[in-house]
Amino acid sequence: MSIRNSHPARDYAGAASPHLLEVLPTPTKKKVEKFAQAFNEMLFYTVFFFFGYRVVYQQPWLWPSSRWWDTYSTGDNALMDPDFKAYYLFYAARYFAAFVSVLMEHKRADFVEMQVHHTVTVVLVLLSYAGGYNRVGSAVMFLLDCADPPLHVAKQFKYCAVNKSDWAQFYADRFFEFFAVSFIFSRDIIFPYMWWSAMFEGREYYTHDFGTHCCNALLTVLLLLQVYWTSLIFIAVYKQMKNGGIEDIRSDDESEEEGGKSDKKIARKKTTERKKKA
Repeated sequence: MSIRNSHPARDYAGAASPHLLEVLPTPTKKKVEKFAQAFNEMLFYTVFFFFGYRVVYQQPWLWPSSRWWDTYSTGDNALMDPDFKAYYLFYAARYFAAFVSVLMEHKRADFVEMQVHHTVTVVLVLLSYAGGYNRVGSAVMFLLDCADPPLHVAKQFKYCAVNKSDWAQFYADRFFEFFAVSFIFSRDIIFPYMWWSAMFEGREYYTHDFGTHCCNALLTVLLLLQVYWTSLIFIAVYKQMKNGGIEDIRSDDESEEEGGKSDKKIARKKTTERKKKA
C-alpha cells in the first residue's frame, strides 16, 4: 500500500476523529523520514538539555567564569562527581552516534560542516575530560544544547504543513523565531565570551600546555561553525520575510524532488499495467 494513500499516524487519527484528516496532510516518504529525524533530534537535545541543567547548572563554579580556572593549578578542577562524569561520557557517545547517523540520513547541504562539528565535539569532550578542562567544557556543552529543541519542533511543524498559510506553518514560524533568538543569544553572544575566557582569562591562573592549546583550537573551530550557522539563520529569516514561511535550508531539496518524480513514475507504470490487463 502506498504511503501516499495510507500511513499509521493518519489511520489512527482518522479512527479517533475523522475531522483530523482534514488538517493532517498526506505525507510523502521523504517527509516522514525527515519528520522522524527531527523528532529524534528534538528528543535527544531536550533530554540532554535537562540532564545538563540537573548536573551543570547546579555546580557552584558555573559563574563567574574565573571559577573555571582558579583551582586549575591545584588540580581540584579535575575532581568530578559520578553524575558529572556520566554527563560527560554520555555527551561524547551521543555525538559519536550522531556522526554515524548523519551518514545514513538524507544528505543535507551542510553535511561536511555537520560532520566536522560532530568530530570536533567528540574529540573536544574526550580531551577536556582527560585533561581536566571539564568546567568550561561542561559549560559549553550545556549552553550549546539550549537552542536546538525549538528548531526541531519547528521542523516537525514544517513537515506537517500543506501550504504557507495553514496552522502547521504558523507554529513552524513561531518556533523558528524562538530558536533564532535563543541561538543568537547563546551561540553568538555567550559562547564567544566562553571562547575568550578559555583563550585569555585562563592564562591568569595557569600556564597553557599542549592539551590546552588543542582544546582552544577545537573551540575556535566550533566558534567558526556558529558563525556559519548564524548566516544560515539570517538567510532563512530573509526567506521567511520574503516568501511568508520558513524553509529547511539545510535539506537537500533535490532529493525530495527526485523522490517525488520517482513516485510519479511508479504510479504511471502501475496505471499503464492496469490498462493493459483491462
